[in-house]
Amino acid sequence: MNLKEAIIFLHGVVGNKNVFKTEIDTLKGRYNCIAYDYYNSENLGADCPFSLELLLQQLYDQYKRNGIQKAHLCTLSFGCIVAMAFNKKYPEMVMSLTFVGGYFCGVPSTLHKNRIKLLKEKPQYDHKAWLKRYASAINPNKKQIQENSEAIFVKNALLLHPNVFEKAIRVQLEYDSRMDLMNVKRPILWVMGEYDELYKETLADLEQYVPHVEYHELQNAGHVAHIHQPDQFMSIFQPFLKKASNQRSLALELIEI
Repeated sequence: MNLKEAIIFLHGVVGNKNVFKTEIDTLKGRYNCIAYDYYNSENLGADCPFSLELLLQQLYDQYKRNGIQKAHLCTLSFGCIVAMAFNKKYPEMVMSLTFVGGYFCGVPSTLHKNRIKLLKEKPQYDHKAWLKRYASAINPNKKQIQENSEAIFVKNALLLHPNVFEKAIRVQLEYDSRMDLMNVKRPILWVMGEYDELYKETLADLEQYVPHVEYHELQNAGHVAHIHQPDQFMSIFQPFLKKASNQRSLALELIEI
């Protein structure tokens, strides 16, 4: 039986479980670190069912498969939706929530408007051309960050069937983050890159819905802030995990008293 506390890492709408590889390599001696892919490698590219409920079941199955009763959830971008909804449905299974590049869905924002516009214009373009437009609007290159984020996004998105990718977009349009974050009692760490303006705009009312949130912006970082600045991220993430664990231990002691 693994007595280490567990951390389950969730990737973004594209990409895979390796997005948190650096953090897992650092933490695996102290924590039971688990990462998995949303998309089955054996049928990657197939027109498979995709919904938020299926993603929640997938995460629940990870708990059961690994014999975990509680875990910290650490997510990138789209993964925050899965974690928020899972915490709403199974709050007793979540120790803490960490959102890197997390965002609010269902709020007036440029991000939300762009998604609606892009879906409407989708029939006008072939899939690859449309994905390039999507990447430019949703995950634009930043001159301050030395990477071609648009090309990286398109490369990974092309691995998915067009219908699966569209379903993932619709999940974001239909989900209301505020409803699932209201009254959350678990510790929440929210980490954004200083250049991630598009996604930060959605968080204007963050403290209204999550008064106890621990919010940080990493310097010289964009949307994948933990990749751009791994040392900065770990200097925040590790103390947060420790503090969340201590809070849980104190709560258990009070229950026993």
